Amino acid sequence: MTEFEFRWSLMVACLLIFIVSFSALLWASWRHHRGETPERVNFHSSLAVEIAWTVAPCVIVLLLVWPTARIFWTP
Repeated sequence: MTEFEFRWSLMVACLLIFIVSFSALLWASWRHHRGETPERVNFHSSLAVEIAWTVAPCVIVLLLVWPTARIFWTP
C-alpha cells in the first residue's frame, strides 16, 4: 500500500466514523426531543456508561493510530 492510498483510506475511515457518530447524535436528539412524555433518567452513577464513554474513544483513536505508526516505523 502506498502512502497516498494509506492516507486516502484513513480519510475514508475518519469520514465513516463521523457519519456514524453524527447519525447517532441526530437520532438521539430526535428521539429525546421535547415531546409528549419527558423521561428523565439518572445515569450519572452508572458504571457501564462511564466505562463505555471512556473505552469507545480510546478504541477509535487506537484503530486510527495503529496503521499510521506501523507505516512510519517499518523500514
